[in-house]
Amino acid sequence: MKRLLVGSGLNTAEEYDAIYKQREQKGRDVHDMRRWGKLLKHFTHGALVDLGCLDSGIVDLVKNRKDTTYTGIDIAEEAIIQQKKKYKDFKNVDFMAIDLYETPFQDEAFDYVVVGEVIEHLEEPQKAIDEAMRILKFGGTLAISTPLEEEKEIGACDKDRHIWSFSKEDLEIMLSPWGEAKFTVIGSQYLPTYKYAWPTLIGFCQKT
Repeated sequence: MKRLLVGSGLNTAEEYDAIYKQREQKGRDVHDMRRWGKLLKHFTHGALVDLGCLDSGIVDLVKNRKDTTYTGIDIAEEAIIQQKKKYKDFKNVDFMAIDLYETPFQDEAFDYVVVGEVIEHLEEPQKAIDEAMRILKFGGTLAISTPLEEEKEIGACDKDRHIWSFSKEDLEIMLSPWGEAKFTVIGSQYLPTYKYAWPTLIGFCQKT
């Protein structure tokens, strides 16, 4: 795990509220949609929490499942308000504007936890992973993604917001207290012309 930024950069609630508005106007990103689908690889049904959700498309992939509840968590308060309005007709969908380091959920509250493109933005990524695992049921799965080894070209993905760069070995160590992790790497299907071509590391860890 290598540090990319001195300080925490632009990682504020206000910044992500602004990003949410921009993305809502622009629409879904192809690479993001592929990644969201990959993160749900091992999800079948049950209670799912999406930590650092912002405009996550995961809610759209599960909202119509009668055997599933979705909870989205983010610090961007205005974005959460808008998400609540957008999905108000789905009784199995909820959003909360809270700090993912210390969530209000009981131990083992969820069957599946997603932490997608989040830990690279956090000052204390291990603390976030430990909290995600606390609220995950034994036998449940944590699905996590982050740019792969961004230190090879610092700022290639998000120079003002990515604090850390991770390798596969880094995540193995961070997840090892909770279970054995398995990984896959995805890149852009439009290489080399697609502008966001950096490879994404996706990991799955079943809590044991």
